[in-house]
Amino acid sequence: MLDPCFSYESFAQTRDQTRLSCELEQVLAVRLKSAAAPDAEGHRIATELRALGHDLWSFDESTDFQIWCGDWKSPKHPGELTVTISYRDEEPRSVSVAFLARKSP
Repeated sequence: MLDPCFSYESFAQTRDQTRLSCELEQVLAVRLKSAAAPDAEGHRIATELRALGHDLWSFDESTDFQIWCGDWKSPKHPGELTVTISYRDEEPRSVSVAFLARKSP
């Protein structure tokens, strides 16, 4: 289970979202690299982040990557986490994390 320091509230309250995103990215990259089934690990990661308050939905998914982000039609928060998980055979497995404020209409 992910540390509660990566909760939505932690991201919303910190002054350094970039640092927190990088820390989460590092934790997730270690998990992805050691996973026997990286696609299933991506789904576990999303489930754990949801339990920590992040609104995550599968934005795009293929046999070698997943993109998770907030619901753009019905946003639940003023900011959102985007997690991109890549596990292509010809490249090292990788994770990218970004927390962005939503633009006002």
